[in-house]
Amino acid sequence: MKNSFYYAIMMAAVLTMMWGCSSSDDDNEPDPKPNFFNKSDTELTWTKTAATSEMKIDWSSNDPVPTWTSPNSGKYESWMILMVTLQPELAVYSSENDLMAAFIGDEIRALSHPALVKGESQNVTFILKIYGNETADKVLKMKLSYYCSNLHQTFTLYGEESFVAEFVYGVEETYMPLLTHGCPKYPVQMPLSVLLPKNAQTETKPAIGDLVVVMVGNECRGIAKIDSHLFSNPYSLTVYAPKEGETATICYFNASEKVIWNTGQTLTITPSPQRIEVKM
Repeated sequence: MKNSFYYAIMMAAVLTMMWGCSSSDDDNEPDPKPNFFNKSDTELTWTKTAATSEMKIDWSSNDPVPTWTSPNSGKYESWMILMVTLQPELAVYSSENDLMAAFIGDEIRALSHPALVKGESQNVTFILKIYGNETADKVLKMKLSYYCSNLHQTFTLYGEESFVAEFVYGVEETYMPLLTHGCPKYPVQMPLSVLLPKNAQTETKPAIGDLVVVMVGNECRGIAKIDSHLFSNPYSLTVYAPKEGETATICYFNASEKVIWNTGQTLTITPSPQRIEVKM
């Protein structure tokens, strides 16, 4: 059994690099270098409209239910445990019919339905017992796939990993991979930081629960939620798109009044990170 401190540190680092990890969708941490933000050339006028729908990204598709089957445990000498917590963005759609699977190469090594853990808020977790005969010194091609029954969508993350026998990860600390980054509906994903003016004339002050939203037409493609540690903007988020070159608009959603403020600031969606400073 190689369940040492060394392996714990190694696995935590590798899993984070491999499948991404976050305490929320994108953590929304302020960008440390606001001086590098692109500024609009002209003053912009904010305009408001009533929100006609809830501000959320459409993750739905028409994927069939996967035909995954549980691995034959008798073929393997060892196992490792991975407990996966769903991102809040996906947890709201979860059901007992959801499935999560881990693969080594193209061979399924773990399959699980969700286990619901209730606390102050409800988390959705999957406990994957991954079987294998491999040794820790071998790097393997692996993938983690999640099928959401209510969305009819399969999210898949790829990476390289070592198999560490009897290792347990995701129990003592939350492991929340960014499965939305593995959504085939939006292959283009752009990291974006938005710096808003401190004295925006929006008639109401920013409040916890408000949103910085990126819109393409009437579609929401990126969200940063304002919470207690985000009042010192800029706001960081991921913008999702089916293809490069779409034009998006930065908006501000007032949650209490159900009003969308259009800042007038537009951008072109590419895979490259962007920083935008909105002016008035």
